[in-house]
Amino acid sequence: MMLIVRLFPKEDLEDCWHRTLNSFEEMHDENCTPLYISRQEEKDFMSIMYDVKDVDSFADVLVRKIPSAANSEKTRTITLLKPVFFPAPKERPEQLERYQVAMRVASDELDDVFNHVIHLDYSVDLFPTYAAYSFGEDDILMSMLSISRDKLRAFVKEKIESQKGVLSADVARIDMSKRLAPLEMWRRYREEKYLFKPYDGFEDYDFTEQALLSGAFEKDL
Repeated sequence: MMLIVRLFPKEDLEDCWHRTLNSFEEMHDENCTPLYISRQEEKDFMSIMYDVKDVDSFADVLVRKIPSAANSEKTRTITLLKPVFFPAPKERPEQLERYQVAMRVASDELDDVFNHVIHLDYSVDLFPTYAAYSFGEDDILMSMLSISRDKLRAFVKEKIESQKGVLSADVARIDMSKRLAPLEMWRRYREEKYLFKPYDGFEDYDFTEQALLSGAFEKDL
């Protein structure tokens, strides 16, 4: 199971970010592995993505380990169900930015909307990295790469918000991201959940290190 933990800092968000980077090994056990951390532009929280094999074990990590290690005031947990990952087009532009697209969807249209968004005809300069059901504040979450916010917003309006059952779709830029899981473990994790295996024109791609590869997010460097 994939879970997102949103951390709201007691003090400074930057302090919480660095505390987490320096002490994330204290924030897991054999059943709960942190995969990566990220921050959304203009939001007052940061997020840790976990792979969770035992929910009760994760509860102990959430209650006993995370607040003291990250100096967080409160947390919010988001469950991601049936996640699918996507390989990336080989001919993608070098300068890409990462975004989260959060959708609210009518319950009786969830299955149709999810299948619609994961099978859309994406381009080399705007494409998803993963998608999942998310039952809580939102119903579907997608991580996407695009050459610009305007291009992504136009795509979302035309191809997603127009779909029957979609109540709203919010686009937020990820301005910082960092992998925490060992590289090989994270690669296998994505490959096991690919919607389709890489073939001619596509390749495996670590979107959490996208800034390091492309130079798009200087804050990550």
